[in-house]
Amino acid sequence: MRLSDLLRRKVRTESGRTLGHVHDVRAELRGDRLVITGVIVGSNALLEHFGIGLGSGRSSPKLRTSACVVPWSAVVRLGPGTVVVADGTELR
Repeated sequence: MRLSDLLRRKVRTESGRTLGHVHDVRAELRGDRLVITGVIVGSNALLEHFGIGLGSGRSSPKLRTSACVVPWSAVVRLGPGTVVVADGTELR
């Protein structure tokens, strides 16, 4: 799977609650493989994708945003244009 296959997909729970759209992913390098650990969704996810951080009056050029991460372990299936996650999945 390529990153472009995930971007802009709608993220919803099994019961149909919409959590947002995939704007980026979090991943870890394990050996010689890059493993997805979460998908970044929410209103500030696109800002994080472009490296723009949000802060409360601090002057750092890149601060952590309030973008939400859905753990990859919560993904139940990938559908056409959607990422379906387990009911009860909360954005963190």
